[in-house]
Amino acid sequence: MPHHITVDLGRAVTLKGITYLPRQDMASGRIADCEIYCSTDANSWAEPVAKVKWPNTDMLQTVTFQQPVKARYLKLVAKSEVSGQPFAGIAELDVLTDEQ
Repeated sequence: MPHHITVDLGRAVTLKGITYLPRQDMASGRIADCEIYCSTDANSWAEPVAKVKWPNTDMLQTVTFQQPVKARYLKLVAKSEVSGQPFAGIAELDVLTDEQ
């Protein structure tokens, strides 16, 4: 840790948040602590738009940003796993936009 995934949305959109579906078959690999970054440049990341502590559950988790952010790139940084393992997994990751 940390591990990260960067998503190129193809164009700048207004992001309101994300949804994260944890691993479904077992708790191992579920993300506990994470930071979410948004940027218009894949090589430039400012402060995180959200810092999250997720519970150990298989339920869909939603993070709503305090303010919408115009960005092309979204980066999720997994800082820890629910049982302290050195790996993380995501079943599904989706972005919430003003276009939905």
